[in-house]
Amino acid sequence: MPQRVEGSIEVVAPVEKVYDYWKTLENLPQFMTNVEEIHPTGPDTTHWVVKGPLGTKLEFDAKTTQNKPNEAIGWNTENGQVQTSGQVRFQELDAERTRVEVQMNYWDPPGGKAGEVASRIVANPELMVQQDLRNLKEILEGTATPEDIQQRPAAATAQSSAVAFLTSGTGLLVLGGGLVLWLLLRRRGSTRRKSRIIFEF
Repeated sequence: MPQRVEGSIEVVAPVEKVYDYWKTLENLPQFMTNVEEIHPTGPDTTHWVVKGPLGTKLEFDAKTTQNKPNEAIGWNTENGQVQTSGQVRFQELDAERTRVEVQMNYWDPPGGKAGEVASRIVANPELMVQQDLRNLKEILEGTATPEDIQQRPAAATAQSSAVAFLTSGTGLLVLGGGLVLWLLLRRRGSTRRKSRIIFEF
């Protein structure tokens, strides 16, 4: 069953500028936090290297299936460790504003069901898409450079770090200690209430 991810944002920039920036696929790693590299391999094909769940790297080839200037770009993966398809649409709102809408579909995550569960635990795909779109907006509106974006911790990275800590020995010790303390305090409060009731009789 495919997993669908969608996101949208308004950018204060002409539609031509937004479309031109996105259609140059080598720009995508500048604002997409999980994309490491994109290399053209033909007139409408590219090779991608992306960050996968739990720090893995995944590679795949993609083919551009739709390219309507200032309107839409679509793609499908052809082979590799990820099977995905998607489309980005550009809607001119006025001469200086553009709405960007992204829709992506994923099939067969690496590791099967376990990989799908792991990827959802460590990263929220919709959160990542929205963060990437905000990064795009900041670059195109001139409020951040690609270098600024790359130096920021990604929301997914922060989420992944929290999960890694919680599942480490130290994290489990902290969680276990907190649970024991909570149970002791609760029991102590319960005992105190019982004592008060006994004295009232």
